[in-house]
Amino acid sequence: MRAVEQVPGLAEGARLMAKKRPQKDERKASFTTWKLNLENTVSADPLADGACLQIVRAYLDFMGSPDARPYRSLIDLQVATSLSENTIINKRRKLEALKYFEADGKTGDGATRYKIINARENIVLDHQTISRETLLRLDAEKKEKTRLKRKISCSSPSNIEVQMSPSDFAGLNAFEPLKDCGDSPSDFEGNYVYNTVESYSSEEREELISPSSLSNSYSSTLSPDEANMPLPVPEDDHEANAMMDQICEGRSVHPSVRNRLMSMLKAGVLTPRMASNILGPRQEAAA
Repeated sequence: MRAVEQVPGLAEGARLMAKKRPQKDERKASFTTWKLNLENTVSADPLADGACLQIVRAYLDFMGSPDARPYRSLIDLQVATSLSENTIINKRRKLEALKYFEADGKTGDGATRYKIINARENIVLDHQTISRETLLRLDAEKKEKTRLKRKISCSSPSNIEVQMSPSDFAGLNAFEPLKDCGDSPSDFEGNYVYNTVESYSSEEREELISPSSLSNSYSSTLSPDEANMPLPVPEDDHEANAMMDQICEGRSVHPSVRNRLMSMLKAGVLTPRMASNILGPRQEAAA
């Protein structure tokens, strides 16, 4: 080290290089984190889908910083995503409507440059928090129901006492071996709260979409299709509070859950069925 300090300029040059390298690495790490956060937001957004995420990733590959204004031609996007031209056009318009893409000029060839923004991060985080709370509630209810069934089963002895023998048609050495008859979930269930909840189990799904459960939603006269349609976005806070009062009527709702539902209502992603599944059934009025 002393030999380096004795040579003019070497010590100063070493100090400058030591300062520059961490700054460059920090900028790169920060941009990588920004890209991952944006991808996670689009992936979990209930109004986006896998095709939207593919298009976002195709644009991110041509960005060197969050301030870049990338552009991709339709042919480039078709090659990068394997999507059809019409799908790309429709999904790119959706990304603009959701404020992820903001047009910012055109190239000489007519391709649109876009400013890419993580515009719905807080909305999606609220959506995920409510999904988690809803699934935890359903899991607790399912475990309690299973516990009660076991208790009833153990306390009810069988009236038929018969010695059982192995069947000739089942088992390892039988003509037809035992088969795995477990659940086979679909590869894609969607990322709406009610889709996540309804894929929880077949028994829970039947209860959630039954006529009795729909009668507990925002309106008892809604058809199944209408129950899955997002509620209209309120024009102001007064209308939003009035709508939330009607949604939460007959239920004990924690203020934090009400606030998250309010943000989803204002964002245009809250559906009657979603609200019913999150809040649970209405409490019967005391006679």
